[in-house]
Amino acid sequence: MFNFGILCKHILTAFFALSVICCSSTTDVNPIIIKEMSRTAKTHLALGDSYTIGTSVAYSENYPNQLAESILAKTGDSLAVKIIAQNGWRTDDLQRGIERSDLDEKYDLVSLLIGVNNQYQSLPLVDFKKDFRSLLDSAVKYSGGDKSNIFIVSIPNYGYTPFGAEKKEETTKDLTLFNSKSKTICEEYGIDFYNIT
Repeated sequence: MFNFGILCKHILTAFFALSVICCSSTTDVNPIIIKEMSRTAKTHLALGDSYTIGTSVAYSENYPNQLAESILAKTGDSLAVKIIAQNGWRTDDLQRGIERSDLDEKYDLVSLLIGVNNQYQSLPLVDFKKDFRSLLDSAVKYSGGDKSNIFIVSIPNYGYTPFGAEKKEETTKDLTLFNSKSKTICEEYGIDFYNIT
């Protein structure tokens, strides 16, 4: 048996360095990606947006699947991934996506990476904070109440990509604020927040 939180802390940084490279416009439309799971594997519910589904990379190269491969390589334990995410989703879109999805009652690991589209569309921070809390409540529910098996990932700074270079300073300032608020809320909930930005 392994502790997902500790293992994820050591693995996540490498994955997200690559995800910044994959940042693209939020105008593309991708379907919700849901991969059926094996009954014998540990389970990971990955919630998010284009960073979660890995827009512009092969499905096997998105961070939830890379995490599963790393866990398998390091521990021999299989991790079946179920992804609820879509390119362009804001926090409110993700909550609706969760509500529309046929999810199991409990997952061994739940992750959340969301907020870049709230920032990109200049939506109010107060709405983001309210929605983020609602998403954390959903994460707690789907972890079976075990907060030690939940992790939240900071919003990568697309200002350092060719796509976002023109507004790098403004984007950096905005995302620093969004990530700061997310971290504070995670601390209130007692949920791990990983700053990969």
